[in-house]
Amino acid sequence: MEETLFSLQQYKMTKQKDETLQKIQQQKLAQYQSDFKQFQAFCDEHFLKLDFESLELYLHHLITQQQVRLSTFNRRLAGVKYWLVHEYGFQFTSEHETSIKLLRGLYNHEEYMRLKPMRGKRAEKQSDVLRLIDRYDTDKKSDIRKRAICLVNLITANRPSEMVRLKVSDFDLENRTVQVMMVKQGEMKEKRLTLECVQAIRKYIVSCELIPDDHFVGAADKWGNHTSRQISEVSYNQAIQSWLGFAPYTFRKTQITAMYQNGADIPTIAKQSGHKSHQTIMEHYIKLKSDDVDDYL
Repeated sequence: MEETLFSLQQYKMTKQKDETLQKIQQQKLAQYQSDFKQFQAFCDEHFLKLDFESLELYLHHLITQQQVRLSTFNRRLAGVKYWLVHEYGFQFTSEHETSIKLLRGLYNHEEYMRLKPMRGKRAEKQSDVLRLIDRYDTDKKSDIRKRAICLVNLITANRPSEMVRLKVSDFDLENRTVQVMMVKQGEMKEKRLTLECVQAIRKYIVSCELIPDDHFVGAADKWGNHTSRQISEVSYNQAIQSWLGFAPYTFRKTQITAMYQNGADIPTIAKQSGHKSHQTIMEHYIKLKSDDVDDYL
């Protein structure tokens, strides 16, 4: 009897595990669907099978004919690979990876090198951004919410995906820290907060009567009445754009640049921004001026 109960319990747990994994896989497939559909359309147009040889032709076409940027090339490749592996059972070999590496190497050639640099959001002066945020330093509930969210996004240099997932319980205001869910890395990371930021958060929590399990950003009507639900990254982008006139990634680039200009070293910046690669910070966030180089000659 006990053995039967154990077997039934194991069956239920296994089923729950399989359902969870299947849900994750379906989410990933949905995430990459548009990229795969473009590859599928290319194959249909040229009467090609959905196989590796067709992928090689497609990647070559992206670079030489469509002249897509390297970042776009990498994103579309990741999407197509995920679909081919998880939906069509394709197995990528070391020879396949070598071939893809050779194709990506075209971006090192003079003809396509201009497609290589990343074009991100530009950094603003931190003081200018703070002045914009302080326009919401009022006693209106909607303004209190906006100011707290903007200060947190600036100081933590969070990505939009990280902001929309924050919960009130993630904040330790006594120690001026917040635990951030790093979606890209699949881990939680502690980040520091300024005293001004902590005070804005406290005011927001009291004003909107937030409880620990509430989403920090959540949704709100025009009067600032808070609803605890996770909004989409698109909705968050639109909100910040309407409040301050720029995209949320400007917060990230502005804070990283300000920390560097204030003398922070790259490991310190990486700890606050959540970057694993120090090289990424140098290549895509820290832009040295000629005068910076002259100071050390």
